[in-house]
Amino acid sequence: MTATLIPGRLLRAEEIPSLTYTSMGDRFDESWREPLSILLGLGRAAGADLVEFFLERNQYISCLAEDDAITSISPRIVAGAGVRVFKGKADCYVSTNDLTFQGLKAAMEKGLAIMGLLLPGPTSHLSELNLELFRDYATVKGKDAWLGQCSTMQEMGDILLSANGAIAKSASHIQARRSAYFRDWQEVLVAASDGTFARDIRLTQSVGSNLLCADGDHRSSIGQRLGDTSDPGFLRTWDYGTTAQEVSESAGKMLYADYVESGTYPIVMANHFGGVIFHEACGHLL
Repeated sequence: MTATLIPGRLLRAEEIPSLTYTSMGDRFDESWREPLSILLGLGRAAGADLVEFFLERNQYISCLAEDDAITSISPRIVAGAGVRVFKGKADCYVSTNDLTFQGLKAAMEKGLAIMGLLLPGPTSHLSELNLELFRDYATVKGKDAWLGQCSTMQEMGDILLSANGAIAKSASHIQARRSAYFRDWQEVLVAASDGTFARDIRLTQSVGSNLLCADGDHRSSIGQRLGDTSDPGFLRTWDYGTTAQEVSESAGKMLYADYVESGTYPIVMANHFGGVIFHEACGHLL
C-alpha cells in the first residue's frame, strides 16, 4: 500500500477526501502505517476516546466424506475490516469489506455518527498520531509459511476416506459414516489510537468422525472431534484408526443401552466431556 502523501506533511481535514492508496495485496505490512495513522488521527480529532481498526484476510476450506465418497468441498476467501469507536462508557462497532482508504473512512464515519461525534471541519488541522513500532508476530513466530504447509485438497479427501474405511472395519450395524475436516486461516492487522500496531496469523483446524448405527428399532449416533491451532500438518498426523475404534465401541454400547430414569443423582464429572456438561448446565446462564 502506498499513500499519496508527502512524509511529515501537516494535513488539513479538507484534504482527506482526496487521499488514495493502492494495497499491495499479498500481506498486511508496514505500508499500512500512514493511511491508518491518518484515519485514527481523524477519529480522535472527532472526539472519540479510542478508535480501533481490525483488518483481516481469511481463507477457509471444509471437506466432508460420507461413506465412501467425498460429498462436499467448501472453500471461502474473504477480506474485510471492523472499526470500533469508544466514547465514555459506550462503544459501537461497524464492519466493511472495502479495504480502500475511503472505504475504511466511511466505516469509521458511521461509527462516529452512531456515537454522536462529527468529523472536524474542513479547515481543521489533524494532530499527529504516532503508532508504535510494527509488531509482526506472524513473521517472528514463523507463521507466514503455515498456509503453504497445510494439507492439500487431495490429502484431505484421501485421509477422510481412509477414516471412513477404518470405521467400516471396526463397527457393525452401520447406517452412515461421516468424516469431516475444516481449516480456517486468518491474517489480522490491528491499529488503534492508543498506538497499537500489530500483525498476526491464526490457524484453526478441526477433524473428526461421526457414526450412525441401527438395528431394528435401536439407534445410536456417536461423534468425536479433535482440534488444533498451531500445527499446519495437523491433519496428516491425525490417528483416525484410534478415532474409528473409539466411536465404533461407543456406538456399539449405546445401540442397546437402556434409557436413564429421570431423577436427582450424585455425579462425578471427569475432564474432557465434563467441561461440555458444565458449559451446557451453567455456562449459558453465566
